[in-house]
Amino acid sequence: MIALCVFCVILGALVTRFGPTWFPVKRSGDSPIQVEPSATPPAARLPVGSPVPLEGAAPTVVGAEAEIARLETRLGLLEAGQKSVLDAAAASLAAAALAEAAQTSGSFAEELASLERVLPMSTDLRALSRLAQTGAPTRAGLAAEFESLAARAATAARDPGQDADLLARVRHALSGIVSIRQVSSTRGATPDAKLARAQRLLDEGDVESAIRALDTLPDPARIVLAPWLASAERRVEVDRHVAAIRADALAGLAQVSRAAP
Repeated sequence: MIALCVFCVILGALVTRFGPTWFPVKRSGDSPIQVEPSATPPAARLPVGSPVPLEGAAPTVVGAEAEIARLETRLGLLEAGQKSVLDAAAASLAAAALAEAAQTSGSFAEELASLERVLPMSTDLRALSRLAQTGAPTRAGLAAEFESLAARAATAARDPGQDADLLARVRHALSGIVSIRQVSSTRGATPDAKLARAQRLLDEGDVESAIRALDTLPDPARIVLAPWLASAERRVEVDRHVAAIRADALAGLAQVSRAAP
């Protein structure tokens, strides 16, 4: 038994001393490493130091870019719509200021110039350009002026003409000194009735109808009223163009307000 123990000890010492020589270990690192060439072309390879894209990240980036583009488009539409509304509102305000200034008997050239800066040139604006500097009499002023002219127009309407006899001409001459005109009756086709109708319409502010009521007056009466008729027609023309411009401005404001996003 003792001999066996001694033998085992000697055998162990021998294995420890000569084991690496007797039983060499084959290391995996001793064999050459086989490297497969990359299938990615050199031009498509990422530069050294570039971040490696994560799988599945591309759709998220594309979706975010599309959302940003959509928001930018929406913002642009909102800004454009807001500007259109502001421009239309400014045009409406300028048209209202023009209408107020044109109701006076003075010039409204400054208000017209302000409106031309916010509205495109139109037929009505062009027509007002020649009327703005001098303006037109007010409707109340036309009614007051007509009242003082109506008596002269009535006298002129009764002019018997050059072929009348002496008595008719004397009577007409006397009527120029003392004029008697029926102002209460507006019925009939006499010059007095036509003048009375025109005065009533003027007192109501209806200059357009008053001008039409005077169309059939005799020529001598119309000659007396000619300067007044020119002023009245000027007032009608100013108001017509101003009303058209204001209506267009309000219609434009309503249109852009409905279309605004």
